[in-house]
Order: sequence, then C-alpha cells, then structure tokens
Amino acid sequence: MTDILPLLFVTPEDLPPKVIVSRAQEAVSGGVSAVVIRRKSGPARDFLDLGYLMRDSLGDNFPILVNTRMDLALSIHAMGVHLPEDHLPLDAIREKAPEHFLVGVSCHSVKSVLKAAREGADYVFFGPVYETPSKVAYGPPQGLGLLEQVVREAGIPVIAIGGIHQGNIESVRKTGSAGVAIIADLAYSADPKAKSFSLRGGWTRGCMA
Repeated sequence: MTDILPLLFVTPEDLPPKVIVSRAQEAVSGGVSAVVIRRKSGPARDFLDLGYLMRDSLGDNFPILVNTRMDLALSIHAMGVHLPEDHLPLDAIREKAPEHFLVGVSCHSVKSVLKAAREGADYVFFGPVYETPSKVAYGPPQGLGLLEQVVREAGIPVIAIGGIHQGNIESVRKTGSAGVAIIADLAYSADPKAKSFSLRGGWTRGCMA
C-alpha cells in the first residue's frame, strides 16, 4: 500500500493516450509515486491503448492503478483497481484479484468512507476537498475540516483529491491524509517534472509542520 503514496497522478479525460503517457513519465521523474489510469468516456480502445502504453513506458514495477476496469488492471499487471462510490461488492472483486492486489474506492461523504472501510477497501479517495471543475458533479467542496474527520474515523489510508495544488498541499497534509491525488495541476502543467517535484516538496513541508 505504501508503494503508491504519497503523490498520485490521475490521468485526465481530454488528452490523447500518447500525450498522457508522456506527461506521466515526466511527472514520475519529478516524484509522482503512482499513476491512476482513468477513462470514463470515449472508445474502449483508447482506454486499452492508454493502459498498455503506460505500462510499457513506466516499466513492470511502477505502481499503476486502473479506474473501474478490472480486466485491464489484470492484463497490464496493475497494482490495483480504483472503484467509484457506487460499485460492485468488494468480495466479488477480491475473488478475481491476485494476492496483494489493491482495491480503492472514491468517496464523497463520511458515510461512504466508513462503508468502504467496512467492506474491506485498502484505501479511499475523499473529496473534492477544494472546488474543481472535474468534481462539480459530486457536490460542493468537502473542506479540510471534514477531511480531517474522515482521516480520524476511516481506519484505512485516506487520499485527498479535488483542487489540490502547490499552494494548498501543505494544509492538506496537516489533516493527516496519507496522500494526495492530482489531476489538473500535473496534467496541464507546462513542466510536469518540475510541478511534481514542487508538490512533493510541499507535502514534505506539511509533514514537518
């Protein structure tokens, strides 16, 4: 589990697979610890291409998580699968998973975090912590206070997501979060390597505060 922490890059929806992989490579060289491959819309072929390109580019041992698609996760030897809040029973997922395979869940309330923990999730994403266009459908920002409460009560690692960037990552770390998941601040950066290096630095400063 600690292999994927603390800085996760979640791939965006609106860029071609080759561009995403190139930016992921740069971000990894700057300090990203894991990549979450996400493709909620568009041709299934694009998702497959993205998965195989990512694995070939990052190497056999780099931690990759796949959003929703268990079949793709297994085919590229991903470290785990990341599920939406409304998901199949985790027992059904575990039956198909190899040993040490991670199963994470996106959560948007304290109730769903506690439910995921009871069901046996290895970790949760919680957010959106801050306002962000990619998470508008999930309601208003949760804020740092609720994030801190979730961290106290979850009993499993909580990874914060939603509107997190270099300017607020130290505050997020001070809540006790196990890590952060970043989309826009890495995906659309002119220099993903430098950006990820700065984010890791901010995370470390938050640990020391």
